[in-house]
Amino acid sequence: MTDAALSKAINDHDSDLVVWLGTVTASGRPTIRPVWFVVDGGRLVIFSAPGAAKVRHVARNPQVVLTFHTDPAAQEVRVIDGLAEVDQTGPPASSTPGFLEKYEHLYAGLGYDRTSFDTALSTRLVITHTRTWGW
Repeated sequence: MTDAALSKAINDHDSDLVVWLGTVTASGRPTIRPVWFVVDGGRLVIFSAPGAAKVRHVARNPQVVLTFHTDPAAQEVRVIDGLAEVDQTGPPASSTPGFLEKYEHLYAGLGYDRTSFDTALSTRLVITHTRTWGW
């Protein structure tokens, strides 16, 4: 794990709208789901509904994996292993650097505005990377 490897993964994929978040269910089954993300203070931040499965999974087992989209031939793959924490007290999406710039244009199509998004997806998952790998 190096900061350079994380920086490369983030720089290469910062414009991606979706990253795949892998968590572990209560029964031990791995599961993935697409999520929106930004980087804030060197950590990845994802917003979620408070009762969502991914929030319950992280509360039980903080080990997560994030996989970015790859090129069609899978010649460039980036994966981030990390530890996630459920943060109920951090700033909302509208106050998190870069989030509105990246995603606000998609809110209306999902039936949200700033206030309703902040209310519905009020739980932050904050991920600290432990390993970055790929080829």
